[in-house]
Amino acid sequence: MIRFLTGFFGALVEAWAQLRIGKLRVMLSLVGVGAAVAAMTFVIALGEVTSAIIDQEIATFAGRPGTVRIEVNPTGRGVDDDSVASDGASIGADGGLGADGSSGATEDGSQSAPEIANKIATAEANLVERYGAKSWATSYDQQLRIAFPDGTRNVQATVVSAGYATLHNTRMGQGRWFSADDEDDLSPSLVVSQGMLEQLGHTTLDGPITVHSYSPAQTTYTIVGVLKPDDLTWCEGVPEYAQDCTQTVRAYALRVPHEQWLTNEARASLPAPVLEIWAGQEQEQQVINLAKHDLDAQFGAGSTFATSNSAQTQGINTSSFTQSVTIAGVLVMVLGALSLINISMVTVRQRIHEIGVRRSFGATSRRIFFSIMLESVVATVVAGVIGIGIAIVGMRIAPLGAMLGVAVETLPPFPMSAALIGLIAATAVGALSGIIPALVAVRIKPIDAIRY
Repeated sequence: MIRFLTGFFGALVEAWAQLRIGKLRVMLSLVGVGAAVAAMTFVIALGEVTSAIIDQEIATFAGRPGTVRIEVNPTGRGVDDDSVASDGASIGADGGLGADGSSGATEDGSQSAPEIANKIATAEANLVERYGAKSWATSYDQQLRIAFPDGTRNVQATVVSAGYATLHNTRMGQGRWFSADDEDDLSPSLVVSQGMLEQLGHTTLDGPITVHSYSPAQTTYTIVGVLKPDDLTWCEGVPEYAQDCTQTVRAYALRVPHEQWLTNEARASLPAPVLEIWAGQEQEQQVINLAKHDLDAQFGAGSTFATSNSAQTQGINTSSFTQSVTIAGVLVMVLGALSLINISMVTVRQRIHEIGVRRSFGATSRRIFFSIMLESVVATVVAGVIGIGIAIVGMRIAPLGAMLGVAVETLPPFPMSAALIGLIAATAVGALSGIIPALVAVRIKPIDAIRY
């Protein structure tokens, strides 16, 4: 093994020395190979980066890939001890509606809708704690009646836990997202859109801004952060879209302090929260099964609706695209390597006497073969590395936002798979282009080579 490695590295050093001697002709012959590697690597990287950017955009709405969404709609089937409720009406253990269809407790002991919503929230919290979920969030939608300078009107709000921003790639433009300290504040915290901030009469969040709410609770909220403004470049200057070309008006409220100010009547109308757990695409099915097993045992068979967002968050499937680009790039490199074959053949003929002398001093056919072939391999690898460097620089300076039509806030890292494909392709082409000259060199008889 040591002997083999010594011979291999010796041949490698010899190949590099020969390239340095004929560096000008080698460089000219490898321009096509380097350009092909650069183009192929850039296109493959562009496809993968585009998919990653689209995944980031989708995650804003559907959550990070591998997020499991858990909703509970109690049926009561198979539950003997506690009765459960659904859709604002009380139901018994057999799943039937209460006598009056109301949300209060019925004469048969069924639980009311507020009790069921609270029980679901508690069960979801226990599920998170039991299985040690590291990244999770709860949320539900609710209308807030907010006082604006021109009057009061409803604002669509999402009541969330602090972990919501991590799951949904929520990007802040000003201020900050909710923190654990906000749960202890007497004034509930809000994160609002840029459109809502502007309609409140502000353009920047220089400090905490308070707004008054009339429902579902009469309280004063404190704005601690503003979302990134909506990208309106798609509709600017287009008359038919002028009506829709405005910043959205919406808000996020932190769940714990928000619910503390609700009246009993408002709490009675709260929906059961939706639980989201990031499990990763490898463990999402396991989390789905555990959630259904645990929650169905408490609320009845078929109560738990748990789904993964993996199918929703798949931006672009780049596998077939990568294969097509790789094949095309290799073909271009093969054409570029033809010139390298010609130069290698000329070099071998010029070195016939040298090869004969080396064979007479004991150089084996294997050593001669590898030394000649590795000249081509080393040359194409150097060209490939230069091409990959050009592709990386191109990805950094390319206007991806304009090319993709979306605002790119965070540029994903250059995909190593694209660089690896480019390097492997360059190495393979170098090996193929070096085989013919190497075989010619091996077939030279030592005595004829010395006389040459």
